[in-house]
Amino acid sequence: MKKVTIAAGFIALAIALSGCGVFPGTETASTPNPAETISEAKASIADESSAKPSSSGTSSPTPSTARTEVIWADYDPGTQGEIDRMTNAGDCLGINSYFGMATATEESVKARTGHGNEALTKYLNESLALAQCN
Repeated sequence: MKKVTIAAGFIALAIALSGCGVFPGTETASTPNPAETISEAKASIADESSAKPSSSGTSSPTPSTARTEVIWADYDPGTQGEIDRMTNAGDCLGINSYFGMATATEESVKARTGHGNEALTKYLNESLALAQCN
């Protein structure tokens, strides 16, 4: 009796799942064209680049005083650019979110690089001042 119940269960499962498969020649899903995907990505990047405000024509702020030196190679690529973009845009909330990241990664950065996030924190404070977030 157990074998019959198990066999019936397998048959029911096979019937239920047969609707999930695609029969040869009836495939309706399209596979993405890599060239189209790259073109869409390039268009997206171009749209973002043209939407950025450029009051000074540079991507980083031009403060009257020198900024704190940060060893950017010890952080994820693009970190400085993202912070500078938020500074230029006056994105106080975005800049403040990096303080949480700096606190959360303090120990792992020390273990990996031999220094903490003190320079990054100073840079973030300068960014807040430049973005007039005070």
